[in-house]
Amino acid sequence: MFKNPFQVAISFAVVALLVKLIIFTLEAQHGAMETYIRYIYMLILLTAVFFGIRSNKITEEGPTSFGQDFKAGARTAAFFALLVAGITYVYYAKIDVNFFPIMKADLISQYADMIPDLIKEKGLKEAKAITQNNIIGLNTIFSPYSQATYTLFGLVFMGMFNSVVFALVMKKIPGFK
Repeated sequence: MFKNPFQVAISFAVVALLVKLIIFTLEAQHGAMETYIRYIYMLILLTAVFFGIRSNKITEEGPTSFGQDFKAGARTAAFFALLVAGITYVYYAKIDVNFFPIMKADLISQYADMIPDLIKEKGLKEAKAITQNNIIGLNTIFSPYSQATYTLFGLVFMGMFNSVVFALVMKKIPGFK
């Protein structure tokens, strides 16, 4: 099926892209789906790491070591994370350009509702400074570049953990070849 971990990563990155585009087409990208897409990506990553290790076991002559299995899974996870980070950047910068403005508007309206209470607690000058810092933070956090960076690091670390777990499981349980 797959000959190397890079083919696995590319295949599952295409699956992740298709899922993201289907959600966008259904206009369900806001609300609860913001959380569900993270879980969907975790499931796709988990599956990619499994098939990355499995493809390495199939191509190797004889039994593989824990290190070889971990490297194959980590290689798959890292390449998958790079591809999905690129997809994430392009998606938010070119496809769903209104995603972040909608999120920012919701949070800014929440901040506006909190301003009277904040003025009573902290005073006008400090409340103004806190609100400005929150809005500046929103512009930094909710950008395609930041989301791509968070996606990259998050998927790499989760992929390394998944690779360790699958390498251990596949080493201990016979029949994975």
